[in-house]
Amino acid sequence: MTSTNAPSGAEVSRRSLLRFAALAAAGGGLGFGAIACSSPTTGVDTPTGAPHDGGTLRVGLYAGANDLNPLDSTSELTRWVTDSVAESLYAYDDNAQPVPLLAAAAPAVSADGLLWTIPLKPGIRFHNGDPFTAEHVAACLNYANNTSSPSEWIIYYFGYLAEAAASDPLTVTLKLTKRYGLLQSHLTNMPMTHKDFLKRKDAVMGTGPYALTRVDLGTGYTLERNTAYHGRRPGPDRIQIDVIPDGTTRTVNLQEGKLHIATQVPPQMVSVLEKAPGITVTHVDAPVDILAYPRVGKAPFDNLAFRQAVAYGMDRKGVLDKVFQGDATIGQGPVGPAVVGWDPAFAPYRTETDIDRAKALLAQSGIKNPSFTLTISNRAEMRSIGQILVEGWKKIGIDVTLDVLDGGPWTQKWITGKYDFIMGYYQSGLGSGNANFLLLSPAESTNILNSGYNNPEVDQLIQRTWASADPAERATLIKQLNTILARDAIMIPPVYPRTVIAQSKQVTPLSLPQLKLSRLDLPNLRMLS
Repeated sequence: MTSTNAPSGAEVSRRSLLRFAALAAAGGGLGFGAIACSSPTTGVDTPTGAPHDGGTLRVGLYAGANDLNPLDSTSELTRWVTDSVAESLYAYDDNAQPVPLLAAAAPAVSADGLLWTIPLKPGIRFHNGDPFTAEHVAACLNYANNTSSPSEWIIYYFGYLAEAAASDPLTVTLKLTKRYGLLQSHLTNMPMTHKDFLKRKDAVMGTGPYALTRVDLGTGYTLERNTAYHGRRPGPDRIQIDVIPDGTTRTVNLQEGKLHIATQVPPQMVSVLEKAPGITVTHVDAPVDILAYPRVGKAPFDNLAFRQAVAYGMDRKGVLDKVFQGDATIGQGPVGPAVVGWDPAFAPYRTETDIDRAKALLAQSGIKNPSFTLTISNRAEMRSIGQILVEGWKKIGIDVTLDVLDGGPWTQKWITGKYDFIMGYYQSGLGSGNANFLLLSPAESTNILNSGYNNPEVDQLIQRTWASADPAERATLIKQLNTILARDAIMIPPVYPRTVIAQSKQVTPLSLPQLKLSRLDLPNLRMLS
């Protein structure tokens, strides 16, 4: 897309932010440094046998994607199916650093930062035999940056990418409108597909170790080994992915040997699986966030003391114990333990609710008969979280009404700003890696999702963070942002939930470094004999 086609902010909000926010509400995906995780918990026996290639790997997903196009969606429901099919220009190594995958080397960046040149590896082919060339890469990037497409990736590129072009069959050039250090992250996370499949929602054509051969939307998918794959030979001959919405059924199928991997293990089933023979349960801090945004532009949340009273009166321990069975971290600022900028020493909120301080802040606000509406998405854990928070705020004297909405209405309220206090469940790892850039973006005063918060210092910090190509500098800037946004009670998390995956000991263990980035890395698993 050229800069002459640049739309207004309103056009972006209606066409692309709608999809971005809708997936956030439904639990889909959005959104560099050290990442913390707990040690995996294992079952009562130890896996034995030698790893070998072949066989069928069976995976149970908690839901099915309506759109399988990874250029449209960053949801894990899409990406856990398509990551083995469509590869990105770069991949993350075990230290969360980008390394060439389809690209031949790191991008060459001009002195002014406005021209990026990316060489591609020769000899790579799509599953249909067509050569992988710069023409396909440019088409993918321009599609993602086009407001007439349904791509969520426009949130990452709009206002920065002017045009992507093929300067020769194995060289891509990207023209930017301003410095954008985050571009390397986006090139590492966004898959590349065949240009003829850009608008397909029911099929994906990529260069990966597996080809998608069966699609039953909402039911299941089959992936077959790509015998002409350019990289390391994948393990299983076939990957069978089944959609099993009921968590208990997924875990029972795992115990009975009908699955090798069960995603999104319900908290109440974790202890059962940890005692089961032949099962490993892995708990990991990955980029998953529950964030609440107060509508700062209108009463009562235009009052700082009131916002702080709400933040201190949040029953974080109730959410931790009752919803996640202790398998989460108490929320502090918008930056959680899985992402760049996390500071474990920064802890303004105690585990137990500070009722006395919350009441003092409420009195300081001067608001009589305080009340507001909490808008949440219609997701089981979100409903439970909402009910716990409402009861907690009653203890400090705030009357809160719970408004539970399906994805579409929830999205409309977020985009139009017609809410008092809105809370969503965000899975940002497959779009942003180990960062939550998109979740911080609404703090910028010019952002279409801004809640009425206007802080010139925050605006400057965000702009510097996005422009920087230095991971260390970026981490420092994000720590500063986190401190300010927590102090001003702009983005308030009850807890940071962990990702919980259970697997059979009939296969080699999942990669912890990749799980920290929300990747399952299925091609590298091997059956054990």
